[in-house]
Amino acid sequence: MVMAGELPVVPADLISCTTCHGSQLQGNRSVNAPRLAGLPAWYVRQQLQAFRAGWRGADPGDDTGAAMRPQAAALDDAALERAVAFVGAMKADPVSTQRPRAGDAERGAQIYRSCAACHGQGGEGNAVLLAPPLAGLDGWYLQGQLQHFRDGVRGAVPADLAGTRMRVSSTLLEDEQAIQDVIAYIATLEPALGTGIYSSTSNEDSPMLNKHSTLAAASAVALGLATAGAQAEVRRHKLPDSDFPIAQAVEILPGTTLVYHSGMTPAPANPDAERYSAEFWGDTEAQTLSVFKRLEASLTAKGLTFGDVVKMQIYLVAPEPGGAMDFQGMMRAYRLYFGTESQPNLPARSAFQVAGLAAPGMLVEIEVVLARP
Repeated sequence: MVMAGELPVVPADLISCTTCHGSQLQGNRSVNAPRLAGLPAWYVRQQLQAFRAGWRGADPGDDTGAAMRPQAAALDDAALERAVAFVGAMKADPVSTQRPRAGDAERGAQIYRSCAACHGQGGEGNAVLLAPPLAGLDGWYLQGQLQHFRDGVRGAVPADLAGTRMRVSSTLLEDEQAIQDVIAYIATLEPALGTGIYSSTSNEDSPMLNKHSTLAAASAVALGLATAGAQAEVRRHKLPDSDFPIAQAVEILPGTTLVYHSGMTPAPANPDAERYSAEFWGDTEAQTLSVFKRLEASLTAKGLTFGDVVKMQIYLVAPEPGGAMDFQGMMRAYRLYFGTESQPNLPARSAFQVAGLAAPGMLVEIEVVLARP
């Protein structure tokens, strides 16, 4: 990159980028153009590719994305890499970050605990998990993107794995106040040297790891903090600084018998209703309750309880075609059985949105692995 003083020279074919994003890529609130300076190269590349592929900017509700999409579409692979290098050479000025005026940072800190699993305790981001840095981003931009994820404007394309994961996570933000609160907390995070949006190293390329290495890395992180479980054969590792009712990891010690239980689906909520209709099965919360009741009966017959569950996988179907799964409905039922005073043992758990289950209208299937006491 050719430098002029301390600023990189803008490549001739990228001058249009500075029209909206600013001569130093500092962003421009008046045209809803976000700050680019200081973002890691892997994330800039990923998002330009998302715009080119139509993952971003194609939804009618995304006006600013619609303006960006043709700009990205005009870049061939070589021009895209020049854009990535240009952004990487432009360092951010933390003093100019626009802080939000509303929101309860203390409440936002509680909400952010679930965000930290991917984005880091300090908002530094995680390339392995494809989670960008949040510390230092302007509040107005975060607000708009969180609303887009929540409303399905962004993250609705199945091929956009990182986006769809974020869309599900955004359902934890129950209302506009929750969005304002978590943004207020993020605004308090100051990126340390070597991390985040002002990092001297954050723009170095990180390899786009495949699915298996991503899961392996996430599992390695999950083994960081440990607390003893309720049983001698099992050690349950809590989520750090979080009261979300799942375990970060569960360690099974030698000599323990594992029981693999097949997936359980719900019984009809109203057998007299039209077969396979919404009334026939019930909503996500009702179906989850039905699954847990059926599962409880099956476990009891085998001399097991929910306290013996060490791993759980939940498959959810969106109630409406093209929509998002009802994560909160599932959680309301889940919290009745896990993390209670009478049943505090938490499993390692994954939740997935899937296209469909065994019968039309079914929204929930749950399978578990147990450690026999």
